[in-house]
Amino acid sequence: MKVLRIFLIAVGIWYLCNLVLLWPPVYGGALPLIYPGIALGQGTPMFGLLLDAWLIVGVQLAAIGVVALWGARDPMHYRALVPVIVLTELVGSAWDIYSIVWSGEALWVGLTTLAAHAVIVAGAWFAVRAVERETAGSVKA
Repeated sequence: MKVLRIFLIAVGIWYLCNLVLLWPPVYGGALPLIYPGIALGQGTPMFGLLLDAWLIVGVQLAAIGVVALWGARDPMHYRALVPVIVLTELVGSAWDIYSIVWSGEALWVGLTTLAAHAVIVAGAWFAVRAVERETAGSVKA
């Protein structure tokens, strides 16, 4: 249960950090680095719409993060968050692959975010395995 608690806390904090990273003034300044050479229309209403759309992604991640932090108080009761987190990361990975291949995302950005997704999915696997070992041990005892 300790590993699951640590996982939920780590993901919760990371997802809350993503809200800050996707906040329009922060993300708007980073977009030219993320998509170099792409005319993003900075200063136009369309650019504002793009930033607002990414802000909603940040809010959604933060919502999962808040629930993960809340769930860390009783990790076994909130263990169903793990598949939600894994699916969130898999969707994010698909977006990064798409964005690298077809949308001009800088390779270093895409690989960095893919690595972050992989670390979270690996952490989920590790946490689930630890819970399975712990519950199997309590059944045998």
